[in-house]
Amino acid sequence: MADNTSAANSPIATPPTAASATQAAPATAASNAINPASVAVPKKTTATLGRPPGSTNEPRNKRKKYVFAKELKQLMYGFGDVPNPANDAVGVLEDMLIEYLTDTCTQAAAVADKRGKVNVEDFKFVLRKDAKKRARVDELLYMNEDIRRAKRIADIPELDNSKGNTKDAPI
Repeated sequence: MADNTSAANSPIATPPTAASATQAAPATAASNAINPASVAVPKKTTATLGRPPGSTNEPRNKRKKYVFAKELKQLMYGFGDVPNPANDAVGVLEDMLIEYLTDTCTQAAAVADKRGKVNVEDFKFVLRKDAKKRARVDELLYMNEDIRRAKRIADIPELDNSKGNTKDAPI
C-alpha cells in the first residue's frame, strides 16, 4: 500500500521559504501542519509573564541566579541545615525570597501610588498584619536611629582629634 501523505500533511512542520510564506493557503481541518506565517504570536507583557505590573522587565527564568547564595547558605546552616547545602535547595529558596521581596515592594508601591514615592511607612502598612515582621522593622528602625545619634555625638568638635587639633587632646 502506497503512503499518500506528503510533506505538507506531515505532523512535523518545515520552515516555509519566503515564496511559500506569501502564497500560503489557510490550514484545513485535514492538515496537521501549522503554518508559522499565519500564527500570531502575542506580545509578552507583564500580565502574560505572570508578574505584576511594575516588576522587573526580566522574566524570572532570565534573572541572575544565586544573587543571595552565600547569605542563604549561611542562613540555612544557622537554622540547622548541613554546612554546604545543595545548590538546588539554595536556588529554590532564592526564588522564593526574590518573589516575596518583589511582591512586598509592589504592594508598597501600590500603597504609595498617589504620592509617587515609596517610604518606610508604606512598608509598615504592608506588614501591618504580620506582628513578627512589623516588630523586626520597628527594631531595625530604632537601631538605625540609635546609630545615627551615636554618630552625631561622635562628631562633636571637642572630641574630634582627627582634624589636627592635638594641643588639647588628652594624653
